[in-house]
Amino acid sequence: MTRKRWIALVVFIFLASRFVAIDRGGAYDRDAGSPIWVFDHGYHAGLTLSRESLSKFGGDKSQSWLLQFPDADWFEFGWGDAGFYFEVPTFEDVTAKIAAKALFLPSDSVVHVATGAGSPWDVFSHSEGVEIPVTDMALRDILGFVERGAQSSVPLGPGLYGISAFYEGQGKYHLFQTCNSWVSQALRAGGLASAPGPSVASLGLVWDLKRRYW
Repeated sequence: MTRKRWIALVVFIFLASRFVAIDRGGAYDRDAGSPIWVFDHGYHAGLTLSRESLSKFGGDKSQSWLLQFPDADWFEFGWGDAGFYFEVPTFEDVTAKIAAKALFLPSDSVVHVATGAGSPWDVFSHSEGVEIPVTDMALRDILGFVERGAQSSVPLGPGLYGISAFYEGQGKYHLFQTCNSWVSQALRAGGLASAPGPSVASLGLVWDLKRRYW
């Protein structure tokens, strides 16, 4: 095989791998699993877990969040660039300068926790979403990943919408570690299949999950 063909093969394998995700098995339980939700809010995705999930399977940070939001039926978690989150509360506020700064300059991260009562489908009725029933073990692993995303459970200030708050994040935000890839990684931590390629964009992340679990 010529050098050019070798290079082409390597490039093809790399690109193809970005759309491959391995379901480890034992995470998805259509009949008896507890639901988790992923919603696409236009430019970022959020991972939503029930209060019962945090109460049964969460660690110290989850217990703290339960105390901070005593009326919450569910918790939506997002991770991302601190400046981007604070500067662009809606998709209309996104500018090329803000987006480029967030993507190309590694920056501090924050965890956004939003809460609500009733069904998350009703609250996020204008967002595309997917519901995935998962096992207890998957929930425990997903929550462990979420908690590791925050440095502490001490709030930095109020969040973007609803009853919510920001927390200091763990790790740097950059082009290869975004809010959507973080949600995808949380799902993979629980053994679910979520391909890195589609998860670059929130729309692609939800589309990929729907084709696997709906």
